[in-house]
Amino acid sequence: MAHKPQNRPAGRRTAAAESVREALLGAARQFFLRREFKAVSLREIADAAGVNSAMVNYYFGGKQGLYEAMVDELLSSLQASLDASHERDQITVAEFSTHYSRLLADNPWWPNFVIREVLFSDGPIRERVINRFASVFAPDLLRSLQREIGSGHYRADLDPRLTLLSLMGMTVFPFLARPLLEQVLGMTLDRETAGKLAAHNTQLFLHGALNSAGET
Repeated sequence: MAHKPQNRPAGRRTAAAESVREALLGAARQFFLRREFKAVSLREIADAAGVNSAMVNYYFGGKQGLYEAMVDELLSSLQASLDASHERDQITVAEFSTHYSRLLADNPWWPNFVIREVLFSDGPIRERVINRFASVFAPDLLRSLQREIGSGHYRADLDPRLTLLSLMGMTVFPFLARPLLEQVLGMTLDRETAGKLAAHNTQLFLHGALNSAGET
């Protein structure tokens, strides 16, 4: 059974405690980005964070708890960003594209991390990533696409699940191919470029999805 992070209420954390927790999360990102879960030791994470390895158990309940907290933190930040701009079942393509592109620009390690942990790993860690990822925005976005198709705003022949996959591909692939884009196209995938890419993808997606008979 997975160890649950301790995650004591924020109001009870001192500034020093919060600093230790953030240092451990930062070190976790550093190591889990480069190597799979089982190849990373608590000692090297603690050493990089400048704390005793016992602090991992204290704050997160162990290595797996730290790993899960690292994933949860990123996905929770995405959910909070989306929740600030829409009702939970009203997410738009533009909102998703904008917020997720910026999240990827701020966390360039995330796409390759997901590919490695989801496609090339198995067991509870893989299931945790899939379940947590699926619970954040995928259901809301899928319902939004279904609603747009059902209302006639999008073409009736669109499969909402395939449409979701296409939108995800348009959004994520540039960040997976980051070295290629930077060396061949001379692009830097920072927040500014991510915003432009999101606007471009939104227009490209919508012009291909809108029902021409229903345009105003």
